Amino acid sequence: MSEVLDVEKTIDKWNETFTSNARKPLQDLSRYNTETLEWLMMEHFQFSFRNCQFLWDAAQTAAAFDTDAVNKELVRNYKEESGHAALYKAALLKVGSDVEARQEFKPTTHFLDSIGKLCHREPSFVLGLMFATETAAIFEHQVFRDVSVEVISRLAAGDAGKPLVGFHDLHLEGVEQSHKDELGIFLRDIYAGQHVVSKQDNRPTIYPQQALEGGREGIDLMAEWWGKLFAEMNEMSKGKMVHAMAV
Repeated sequence: MSEVLDVEKTIDKWNETFTSNARKPLQDLSRYNTETLEWLMMEHFQFSFRNCQFLWDAAQTAAAFDTDAVNKELVRNYKEESGHAALYKAALLKVGSDVEARQEFKPTTHFLDSIGKLCHREPSFVLGLMFATETAAIFEHQVFRDVSVEVISRLAAGDAGKPLVGFHDLHLEGVEQSHKDELGIFLRDIYAGQHVVSKQDNRPTIYPQQALEGGREGIDLMAEWWGKLFAEMNEMSKGKMVHAMAV
């Protein structure tokens, strides 16, 4: 008999499948040239830059719940993330990656615009969506810390690279885990088979199917985006290798 998972654990399980698959192409960073890895970091910066707006919009949507607990948690997350994109941008520049010189990658634009639109859906949907993206953020900072260390080593950037590694460490030393855990509380011990779960204490009335739908759509969008990123990285590295052989 299979275990019946609550909404929190179900979205966690989906996220684990997504992140496990997304880690695989990054296990051997030597397959990518330095320019490709720098490009990937600048694409990730785009999410960091937009994330504050996502959190703020999601908080406004959550204000429609019949308690203010989810709204307060998302506002807290927003305040913690405020200013972080500027830190990331400055840290990237110190190792020579100028996000201002980046050319648009349309799959990133599509991904970010899609997440932005979803932040205006039903409150329960948005709660599931934000739980999914905050959970995936832990994975992202783990892999981008490794990418940063690799790029810093290749460029012999030394101390100039410390702020970049420090940026990811900041998020891995509790920030993202706290965001995940505090949102997960609202989805714990509620199940897909329930049409609606009435408010209890500070937890608002939640529609489990909507929350699951939000988590699923968010994860599907992230998986699609990462797939496009990896495809582009393979083309970039292949192109550089062909050029080097021709020279």
